[in-house]
Parts: sequence; structure tokens; C-alpha cells
Amino acid sequence: MNSEITNQEEAIQTLELYAVVSSNGRFQYISSNSFELIGYTSTDLIGRYIKDFIHNEDLFLIESYFYNEHHLYPCSIRFLMQNGRYIWLESNADFIRSNIQKEGHDIILKMKALTPHSINDTATVEDQSNDVINEHDEWAILQDLPTPVFISRKGKLLFVNKAFQELLGARSSDQLIGKHTFDFIDESFHSVIKNRESRLHKGERVGIIEETWRRIDGREINVEIMASLTNVDGGQAEIVILNDISSRRNFQKILQKSRERYQRLIDNSIDTIAVIHKDQFVFMNESGIKLFDAECYPDLLGRNIYDYLHPNDHQTMKNTLKNIQDGVADVQVTNQSWLISNEKKVFTEMVCIPTTYFGEQAVQVILRDISYRKKTEELMLRSEKLSIAGQLAAGIAHEIRNPLTAIKGFLQIMHPDLEHHRQYLNIIFSELNRIEMILSELLVLAKPQETKFKKTNLITLLNDVAMLLETQGNMKNVAIVQNHDNQSLSINCDENQLKQLFINLYKNAIDAMPKGGKVSVLTKKSNHNVQIIVKDDGEGIPPSVLKRIGEPFLTTKEKGNGLGLMISYKIVENHNGSMSVDSQQGIGSTFTITLPFIE
Repeated sequence: MNSEITNQEEAIQTLELYAVVSSNGRFQYISSNSFELIGYTSTDLIGRYIKDFIHNEDLFLIESYFYNEHHLYPCSIRFLMQNGRYIWLESNADFIRSNIQKEGHDIILKMKALTPHSINDTATVEDQSNDVINEHDEWAILQDLPTPVFISRKGKLLFVNKAFQELLGARSSDQLIGKHTFDFIDESFHSVIKNRESRLHKGERVGIIEETWRRIDGREINVEIMASLTNVDGGQAEIVILNDISSRRNFQKILQKSRERYQRLIDNSIDTIAVIHKDQFVFMNESGIKLFDAECYPDLLGRNIYDYLHPNDHQTMKNTLKNIQDGVADVQVTNQSWLISNEKKVFTEMVCIPTTYFGEQAVQVILRDISYRKKTEELMLRSEKLSIAGQLAAGIAHEIRNPLTAIKGFLQIMHPDLEHHRQYLNIIFSELNRIEMILSELLVLAKPQETKFKKTNLITLLNDVAMLLETQGNMKNVAIVQNHDNQSLSINCDENQLKQLFINLYKNAIDAMPKGGKVSVLTKKSNHNVQIIVKDDGEGIPPSVLKRIGEPFLTTKEKGNGLGLMISYKIVENHNGSMSVDSQQGIGSTFTITLPFIE
């Protein structure tokens, strides 16, 4: 008889049950061997909710299948059989999606029995347990408890109830009685258990502990243990209650894997991800540390966000954070700039969503660096302005040059008859030549000029320009002072264009000091470049003009046309160089030109 039961149990343990469950949790299909395993035919189950058959403590696991398609572990659940008892089933899930029906999905469940008792052996198991119950009738009440319970003396099992037998996968109590609990408990817990046992027998209270046990079939389970003392045959013994938390542990592992995956996404994101709580950074990923030029996390965590945020964006940021925390908006996208240092300004696009920080309201932000995009937009805008200015300049030059040619021609014809007015004629021709020069500058904007590069001594070129403007400087009580580390710096350039560049810069510096002063010209050699620094002690450039410097027709001079610096930038660009300007009102301006030099 026992052999028949054993064979039946082993057959049931090898059964694999297949079911299809819809996205709303109803059985759509159940394999025909369902009656052998759980006592239901397919007709009994199809159309009914799966949650009606799952133990209350395991419902959250089933629900997770409907919302998470990234399961890394099989799920162990307790399923209600036809006879009213629960059987442990190990379940794996897969998903069916339709290309036509975009919403919802069906779930394929493959289930295998973990509990060895079939629906037909209940009476047998109860009969086998009667021998133990008869020896200690006072323990009979424990036999049918749904919670696993055992009684032991110094770890040796004296009594086990049916729930404990099922937990360990035993066919009868004979497989367990007389054995030591250490036969089933992971070795890493042995010393802790000995200590708890000693304290328990000394009359001390011991709390709840989590342990790892191993079933008879070798599968690991996680349990919570509560222990107390009782009297057995005139002696003290331990009565222990177990709570199977394997499903909870598996779910925690799934959550942990999900957290780790989420953490890796955050850590490896090229965008800055941060959390703001009470106007302070309380979390920042690696990209954020780099964005804000911090050496490590402590440099940023706890810092007020307004320490970095540009003052013009303070009010917008306050409104955005308030809207998120008050629930006015779930997501908000804004643009702002951050003052990282005196030399670095970063433009970002920010996405804000609500989150919590230690139970309090906070805001999670994603910052994307758009400085390059901003710079590109400014270059495109400047290029568009250059194009418009070029078209305008070409039109002006064409319209003025034709009548100007006629005026000069007729004046030359009239020249012999106007000898007594020679001084007036000289003035007229001089001004006409000046108009032609201005037209030539306009044409520089209108069409590309042929550039003739040749090896040139930069210091000689700077000396020639200084000598040319020395008289104009003396008239305004301005001295041009030069300081060069190396007198033989050679560069590959168009000499005429560079002369025009430095004439523009020197003249601007002289004009910026109506009460006199000094123009300092310095050259520095750095790596494969040479820097030419032109500094004045003038009135400086207003911030509103400084950020737009180089735009056409932008000038602070009463009689200026705003084309000089625009042409200067174009010349530097043609020579593969760069030009920057730094100015403070009341102190002066400094122009720095960087050009490649020849060894």
C-alpha cells in the first residue's frame, strides 16, 4: 500500500500543468491533466478568476505577473484543490501579445507540483499521523493548524504537524520524527540557533528570525521562526512556529533585480539625474557630478540649487518645483542656465517629476546639457545676420558706386576750369576716396575675398600697425605700448587682412579712451598657437552689448557703422583662429586673438 502511495506521489510531482490566463485574470485554457493534479476538470476552471484559487498571502505574486514581464525567478504559489486543501505549485510565466490588439496580453502558466500529497492520499496521510497523535493527545489540536509547527528537545524533533510535513515535502511524520533540525537548516544558521536555544532555556525571550531551510527534495525555502518553551513528558521542549516566506523572498529578489537594473540605467545615463528636496540636491548621478565640475558626491549633495542657477531663472525654478510638489502638474519641462564657475556657463533642458525623499515630497529632475545646441543656434543666427548684412551691403555698394563714379568723372573733366578752387577739389576727392573705402568694406561682407597666405613675421606686422596709428593716438593722448616675449614669431596669414584686423582693434581701443590712456599689446606663445592681447583702459562695453558683440551694425560710437568688429571676426575665422573679449565698465576691455604659428 505504501509503495502504491509513493508511486502515485512521484507521478504527481512529475506532472506539468499548462494554463492560459487572460490579462484580466480569467482562465482561458487548462490542460487535460488538471484533474490528476488539482482535482478540477477544464470545464470547472475555464472562465473563472485565477485569484479565487490562490492563497491570500500569494495573491501579490500572481498580480505581479500581470504588470511585470521581466521575471527572473519561478514563482511558488499555494493553489486551492477541489478537496479544500492547498497544494504548492511552482509556476513559470510567458506572455502572448497580438500585433493587432495592442492593449492587454495573455499569460501562459506552466505549473509543477511541489507538495507531494495528491488529492487522493489525504486519508492515508492522516492515518499515518494518528500514531503520533495518540501518544500525545494534548498535541492533537496542533495537527490541523494551517501553520507549520514542530516540537523539539535540544533540536531533536518530537512532534510535527501536517502543515510542517507539507512544508518540508515529507510523505509522513516518520520521515521527520527523531531527526535534528540541523538536518534541514542551512549550516550558516547553526551557531545562531544554538545561541537562541540556550537563551530560550535560560528563560529569556527570543524574537523572530529568518532562516534558510532545505526540504527533503533538496529545494531551499525561506522561513520566519518564532520559538517558545513547553512541557513534554515532564521536561522542557521547544515549540516552534514557522511561516513560509519563500514567495516573499523570491518577489524581493525580483524587486532587487529591478532596482539594480534601474540603478544601472541612472548611473550610466549621459543625462544628469538628480533629486531636489527643500531646494537642495540630495541625489546626483555620475553625469551630474561631471556637469557641475565637482570632484565627488559630497561636493554637491546638500548644496542649494540656487548657488548654481542663474539669477534670471530663480523665479521660474521656484514656480516649477512648487507646481510639481503641489500636484498642479505631473511633468514639467523648462530651460535654464547654470553658472558652474567664472569661466563656465551651462544651458540645460530640465524635466521634473514628483518623487519622495525619506517619506517627504521631493522632485526628481533630468537635466540635459544643451550648451552645444544653444551655441549652434547662436552661430546660425549670427550667420543669418551676416548673410542679410552681406546682401544689404552689396545693394548699398551697387547703388552708391554708380553715381559716385559719375560725380568723380565730371569733377575730373571740370578740374582745369576750377584751378582757383583747388583746395575745395582736394577735399571733395579725399572724401570721395573715403566713401570708396567704406564701400570696399561693405563688399567684404557681400562676397568672399581672395586670401593670399604667406609666411609673415607677426611682430613686424604689429609694429607697422602701431606706427600707422601712432599719430592718431598722440592726438588723443593715447600711448600704444607693446610687449613681446619673442621678436620672431612667424605665422601663415594674409598680411593685408591681418593689418585690417589690428587697425580695427587699435582704433577701437583709442576711441574708447577720449580722455587719454594706454593701449597694451602683448604676445604669448602657447603650444602651437600664439595669443595677441589688445587691452585698453577705456570705459568698457555694457553687458547688453558685450553678449551681442560682432553682430552687424552694432556699435556704441556716435559715427560708427558697426561693421569693423564683424569684419574682424570674419578675418580671424578665415585664419583658423579665435577671438574673445572680456570687458568691465569703468575698467576697460581686453581682446584676445589666438592664431596658429609656424615653428
